[in-house]
Amino acid sequence: MVFIGVLRVMALRETEHLLALESSAISRIKVRELEAPTLSDMSGLWSSLKGGVVSTPFQTPEFLAALQETKLKTGDYRFSVGVFAEQGEEASPSMLLPLVRFQRGPIRVVGMPDFGLADQNAPVLGAGCRASRECRVAMIRAFFERLHDADIVDIHKLHGRIEVWENPLNFMPETISQNSSLLLDLRDGEGSDNWCGKSIYKKTRSKFRRLVKEGVSLVEAETPEERTELFKTLAAQRSDRFRQLGRKDSLEREDRADFYIRLAQMEASSSPFRAIALKCGEETVAAMVLMMSGSQATAVLVSIGDPRWHAFSPGMVLFAKAIEHAAQTGVRWFSFGTGQQEYKQRFGGVEQPSRRLLMPLSTRGRLFVGAREAHRAAQDMLQIALRRNGVDT
Repeated sequence: MVFIGVLRVMALRETEHLLALESSAISRIKVRELEAPTLSDMSGLWSSLKGGVVSTPFQTPEFLAALQETKLKTGDYRFSVGVFAEQGEEASPSMLLPLVRFQRGPIRVVGMPDFGLADQNAPVLGAGCRASRECRVAMIRAFFERLHDADIVDIHKLHGRIEVWENPLNFMPETISQNSSLLLDLRDGEGSDNWCGKSIYKKTRSKFRRLVKEGVSLVEAETPEERTELFKTLAAQRSDRFRQLGRKDSLEREDRADFYIRLAQMEASSSPFRAIALKCGEETVAAMVLMMSGSQATAVLVSIGDPRWHAFSPGMVLFAKAIEHAAQTGVRWFSFGTGQQEYKQRFGGVEQPSRRLLMPLSTRGRLFVGAREAHRAAQDMLQIALRRNGVDT
């Protein structure tokens, strides 16, 4: 079959829906769901979006392809992309929705490709789409309601925005509060009250000058070979550090390292993978991996080398340099990834709420959500009762 005007002939299973919406701007939407598209297929889809691509780094074709080649091969998962287009404009979609189906016990789940590796989940929007936020919410909701092979939609890490655009998944009525992360608006960089006027940046600049006197320089890995090598060094440094602390390193779980290596090895200039380091000759003093696309950057991994460098605070220096470099290259939003450690707050990040979409699609799904809500209510009541009785929880 042929995807009209965009892709080559693809041996993909395609499911098509025609959605009738109560919208004065857009009344009929055609949704085509393509199973297991390749990197080439996805690159074609993304480039065909109406008016250009609005995406987080975690829904880029390269990120999703690396997941397909590593994490999605290790279990019974089905990966697909929902393609939303106004009727008659199928060659220029207005929105894409990457999806994954899997089984959680007896429950059939549809979610987004995450696996603990994506810090944010969102659809991919066409910048030229005229649909309102409410219309996009209605499009996604109508599509989900027509899925007959799932009991529940479960999507985590929904932030309010995708770059400067609103994330429609975050505004669906079935979402619940989940947690939060820290986000820094780099546009607001003038004056002593703004991020670059904070004392931490002055301190890290002083520390960096001391490092330079010791022969240390800031470098970015540019080739696939350099990125792969720097990631492996970062992983080894993390492993040593976590072992000293007696803690488990998340990179040692399942196929996480394989995923990052595959992403680092991709030739595409559009890959979101970025790796920077403080280096003294061949020695890596500190290293960081970021995911970057459009106007957004997220720090996902960081490591520190030999203890003799610790007095120079190389991790803090590298964070400051990453933020300053992102600002200079036109990035507006810098995310500190999961967790709200005190050192992240010092850089000026503002709390970014995160929500979870939990939408039942069948009787079994409604029973699951009902049981979960009852369990949470019971836990809340227990906590209240313990506090009333003076028990510290």
